[in-house]
Amino acid sequence: MDIAKLARFNEWWTTERVKESLLKPYRRSLFNQILKFLKDRQIVLVYGLRRVGKTTLLYQLVQQLLEDKTDKKNILYFSFDESAVDLEELMDTYEKEVLKEKIDKAGQIYIFLDEVQKLKGWQNKVKVFYDIYPNVKFFLSGSASIAIERGAKESLAGRIYSFELAPFSYKEFMELNGALFEFDDWKLHEKEAVRLFHDYIRKGGFPELLQESDEEKISAYIKNTVLDRILLIDLPEEFGLKDVQLLKTIMEIAANTPGFILNYDSLSDDLKRSKQTIMDYIYYLEYALVIKPVSNLRAGFLSTSRKLRKIYFTNTGFYSAYLNWPIEQNVFGKIVENAVLQEMGLKYYYREGKKEIDFISKEGKKILPIEVKYGKVEKEAFMNILDGLGCDSGIMITKDAYDIVKENHKKVLFVPAWLFFLFKERFLKMLA
Repeated sequence: MDIAKLARFNEWWTTERVKESLLKPYRRSLFNQILKFLKDRQIVLVYGLRRVGKTTLLYQLVQQLLEDKTDKKNILYFSFDESAVDLEELMDTYEKEVLKEKIDKAGQIYIFLDEVQKLKGWQNKVKVFYDIYPNVKFFLSGSASIAIERGAKESLAGRIYSFELAPFSYKEFMELNGALFEFDDWKLHEKEAVRLFHDYIRKGGFPELLQESDEEKISAYIKNTVLDRILLIDLPEEFGLKDVQLLKTIMEIAANTPGFILNYDSLSDDLKRSKQTIMDYIYYLEYALVIKPVSNLRAGFLSTSRKLRKIYFTNTGFYSAYLNWPIEQNVFGKIVENAVLQEMGLKYYYREGKKEIDFISKEGKKILPIEVKYGKVEKEAFMNILDGLGCDSGIMITKDAYDIVKENHKKVLFVPAWLFFLFKERFLKMLA
């Protein structure tokens, strides 16, 4: 491997610090969380959607190590997104040209591997070096959740800590806009908070869109920088896909019908592709962290049905690549529904007969129904559904209605979406 290429990734070998433009001033909460594991033997893995700040986080960790007086040459960063190199070749060049001594004789070494899923067989290759060199600490990042998680569980069990880096939350978005406030003052800040909430929904929490206001630029960034990179480059390279148009078509369906019921037979007929092909392509989009299936929780909330899964985007910003803003209220309400899924990482909804709840939060035996109603709020109807499900609490996320209803040993919150997103922990604690 050319040492000049390696040196380009690691300018601190000569400058003794990470370039300011790579660091960014804002540190996510995950940064401090990972610091607790900095000295542990185990591998640290950060995964998440493209362009959410994984590389920035790695550079911030590098800078922290430098500030902690770590030998500058004992820190190696490499991105597999920019160059195809085998790990053994990379480590050999690093050992001979930079350390100039055997790795196991060089003291504590920190290796940062970005977009590691692009390294074929990465989990086994990393495992070999992990087992041979106890003085090497690996930090990995990846943009494909299924492959990353499966590789970590199957080959690196007991050797790895995994962390997901999500796009900015609405609360982080408000903080970065200097607009946070105390709960007791929420009515005073409602107008500005709602404006920023709409802005957050269309941008999806992507860091580089924070200060962007031009609709065309927002749409172009999400389409060209995020989605096209995934649909036209990442997935075809990973799986050898030829039918890129099918990926685009499924994405367009998801954009125009948020939370649509996944019916493979119907999609197969409509799109003139085999059922197995449709199933495979849905898997590919889930693999790339682009869509998220939500399962129907059935049979007394003890099991899920493989049928009638709903499909959402993993990020509300994706709608900006397909739909023109401003969006009419009924469609925006469905996108807010998607935002609730994104914010809370929900996995289930409920549908049986005429009864349906947008989402079910399930923690052990604790069940919390969550309904998103951005139009007319029908409190009695929601209370009746809770009765029928045997639930003693629930949340209806609304456009602007706020109320706390206690009756018949039940507690139900009616909360504007933007307010719930800002004070989620407070509201959930009220129902605990």
